[in-house]
Amino acid sequence: MKMLFRGWGREVKPHTHKVAPVMLQNNRFRSQPVDGPLQWHAPLSAYGKVSNLGLSGAFLVEFTFEEQELRGWLEQYAKAKPAEALRLVANIQAEATIALAAASAANSEANT
Repeated sequence: MKMLFRGWGREVKPHTHKVAPVMLQNNRFRSQPVDGPLQWHAPLSAYGKVSNLGLSGAFLVEFTFEEQELRGWLEQYAKAKPAEALRLVANIQAEATIALAAASAANSEANT
């Protein structure tokens, strides 16, 4: 995961930080490789470590997830809340089908 902090009132310098995944083992957090995906420990939460962070004030934070992190979240969510996960996946599948149909229609019109 990546986090981008931008000053709320004004932006002097954007601060980009990678969030390194951590694992909880024997009641202690252990760092994982920085480029690895976050591991979800509950349906809606994961642990991560941000190094060299020295900010003060108000910031807008942009979170960038890797596909593997989202997949890991969905798997954990499905294990903990299977009925809610099925509803969510069905809604997302419907949105994806509509988006694919719209893209196909746009491509057909462009080729005509």
